[in-house]
Amino acid sequence: MTLHIFTIRHAPRWLTHSALGAVWAAAGLLCHAAPAARVAMEPLPAETLTVSRIAPEATQRVYVADIAIGHISDGRIRVFDAKQGKFLGMVSTAYAGNFTVNPAAHELYVATTHLSRSSRGDRTDVLEVHDTETLGFKYEVILPPKRAQALNYRGLVRTNSTGNWVLVQNATPATSITVVDLNQRKVLTEVATPGCWGVLPSATHAMRFSMLCGDGKVATVTLNEQGQVTDRQTTAQLFDADLDAWFHHAEQVGDRYWFVSFKGVLTELDVSGPVAVVRQTRSLVNAAAARQGWRPGGYQNFAVDPSGQRLVVAMHAQGSEGTHKRPAQQLWTFDLQSGKRLSTVPGRGTISLTFSRDGQRLQGLDGERGGMTIWRWSDTGPKRVQTTVVKAGESSMHLESHD
Repeated sequence: MTLHIFTIRHAPRWLTHSALGAVWAAAGLLCHAAPAARVAMEPLPAETLTVSRIAPEATQRVYVADIAIGHISDGRIRVFDAKQGKFLGMVSTAYAGNFTVNPAAHELYVATTHLSRSSRGDRTDVLEVHDTETLGFKYEVILPPKRAQALNYRGLVRTNSTGNWVLVQNATPATSITVVDLNQRKVLTEVATPGCWGVLPSATHAMRFSMLCGDGKVATVTLNEQGQVTDRQTTAQLFDADLDAWFHHAEQVGDRYWFVSFKGVLTELDVSGPVAVVRQTRSLVNAAAARQGWRPGGYQNFAVDPSGQRLVVAMHAQGSEGTHKRPAQQLWTFDLQSGKRLSTVPGRGTISLTFSRDGQRLQGLDGERGGMTIWRWSDTGPKRVQTTVVKAGESSMHLESHD
């Protein structure tokens, strides 16, 4: 036994002789105490790693891309049950990754960048393929190290109409498109697209896509089966970016695409042919609303239902130059054939909108609080709130529906 010697020097006056005696008595007990009994512990069983599937009943799903600006090398897609707002899982998008879901909704594609030392080192750009039932990684295709490292927008990664190709936006800052063949799991080619940005795939021609250009025109590129350019045509100038620019976000139904301008002018394009054609242009803001400064705002700031009959847009009052990202004070719903405004509901700070593929739900991201609202849809607009998610991300601005 080891004897522990306690020495007390210069004891304070309040430590009486009786108290000193108690200290020495306690020290004696410590010296003579029996060693603690050892308890035999059974070894813990080894853990087995498994991969689970999303519950079969969770067919109503929303994918929310979060660029996570505060720690941008660690972005992610959060997956939610749209019926109950339950969190289902995550997919990494690494450094400013952008994503799309294929037409059959069984795969999810993330174009992203990895640095060998997290925030520095060698750069590797990849297209990562994930299974939507498990969210598990399937395989990757190495991309040229020039992928656009940009905020999350739908047009930066798209599949073609058959789902065989993935088209990825590049910026060095020269703009181009990388064409990835998923069947061969390789890059087919790089298509130079000077002055143009974002991918608008044709629904009827699997090897054709259009792009919005900075000079106010729309370019259309037609490829052959090897991904080589066979035709390239542009429209006349459709807008003046200095007077009333178009938002980059576009809504698609078949070969019809809609664009909204900063001042609320709606333009419908047909991209089925070798050159895009304007089908319709009208203002969403009447004279009275214009006097109050009502304008569209946000990122994915309007949505067209899958039937192509209704449009809902995020609007704010007292708009001016520079307010085009402002969250919604109201959501306006329009009949696309007549141009009539059908309803107005509270905006709930919405900056991004999308419909479910069946047109039964409208899903929106709140740019002020980071939440998500999911409405049931009616012919005249959002009918009632189906569910809400208090926190759908940190810097979320792009969402897509699974079903």
